[in-house]
Amino acid sequence: MKINQLKHLYINPLERCNLNCKICYTKKTKFVLSNQEILDFINRYQEIQELESVTFCGGEVFLLKDFPALINELTKKGVFVQIISNGTIDRLEEIEQSNMVNLIISIDGLEEYHDQNRGAGNFQKSITLLQKAQKLGFHFEIFSIVTKENLKQINDFEQELEKIFGKKIVVTYHPRKPMSYLQKHPISNIVGRVEGFNFLDKEEIKQLMSKRQTFPPKDLGCFQVSLMSDGQVYGCCEGIRPIGNIKSNSEEIITSLKNRLAAWDDKYYGHKCAGCVEKDFVCGFSSKKG
Repeated sequence: MKINQLKHLYINPLERCNLNCKICYTKKTKFVLSNQEILDFINRYQEIQELESVTFCGGEVFLLKDFPALINELTKKGVFVQIISNGTIDRLEEIEQSNMVNLIISIDGLEEYHDQNRGAGNFQKSITLLQKAQKLGFHFEIFSIVTKENLKQINDFEQELEKIFGKKIVVTYHPRKPMSYLQKHPISNIVGRVEGFNFLDKEEIKQLMSKRQTFPPKDLGCFQVSLMSDGQVYGCCEGIRPIGNIKSNSEEIITSLKNRLAAWDDKYYGHKCAGCVEKDFVCGFSSKKG
């Protein structure tokens, strides 16, 4: 197991969002974690494990009234914070230490394509927020979901970003969840096929992963302790079997995570992937028939 993975936490405080993107598969539940619940969990974790960073995702985390206060509390303790957001809600000035925050903003391609998925005007909102973030000293990068339609736009997209920001921008590309995921994953909440947003085939995914930075990473191995809005803890942000809950002993959570990875090794010894906590369901692909 990569011990460095334990130095990072993934926390999903809510599933609600201000947008209704066509290819979003997340169930919009009513669960919301409070700042105190999150801080208590992090404090217990830090008692036994060094913590370097926390990644927050949703839903849209900037909908949370006290979210900037949570960020400020963590950065004061020296914890680096990453925020995955759609970039349409500007609360940047409420964040005190911009140099301790990395914004990961979802932009799926050129303006017309992006707005087809996320709503008219939202490309410009996200770009405007990033331009402000750049001036304020935030770290930032872009997360882009790839379909057949925007795959051919990637070069133009990257050139447009460089033109806007005056430098090369880090973009992580994520192939749209395959039908096998959408049909079989128990937390998926989407019909699957949406006109104008077709799935990449295996060869296209292979080519994308060989030429660009992608998620999941090329060797998988993206496991980490992940706290979800309902209080369940998984070994991955896409997990389907909890390894504990928000009240669980942190040592027990880490032990459970390590045991899951050992089970991967037992079943897939010699596999080129770095390991997964879901030995029968890796990134949405079930190893079971049916």
